[in-house]
Amino acid sequence: MEMYDMTASDHLKRLLLDTIADNINEVIVGFDGTPATSSDGAAGRPALTLTPTITVVDDTTLLVEANLGTDKAFDESLKEVYLQMRGTTSIPIARYVIRPVTKTNNNEMKIELLIEVK
Repeated sequence: MEMYDMTASDHLKRLLLDTIADNINEVIVGFDGTPATSSDGAAGRPALTLTPTITVVDDTTLLVEANLGTDKAFDESLKEVYLQMRGTTSIPIARYVIRPVTKTNNNEMKIELLIEVK
């Protein structure tokens, strides 16, 4: 049997992107700096839940943005960002380990994540 390499249609990629965009409702920042894996089930040690702004950049790219203002400060460095799916109690979309950020009342933190559907 001969196999052919086929990619998903542009329409399917856009449908996947729109579905992901419609289902992200939380960005959680946390203190856990352990390596992120494809099977991460939740934020390791959550610090705060933020409501993101979702922008479809083009037919294959999604921008997720969240801001942490000067009204929040933590004694420990923030080391993870976790995206959670809408309407669930803990269904992950993605977890990222970030360079440690010391968050005080003197600085702001802007989170920007690009998600690409190929």
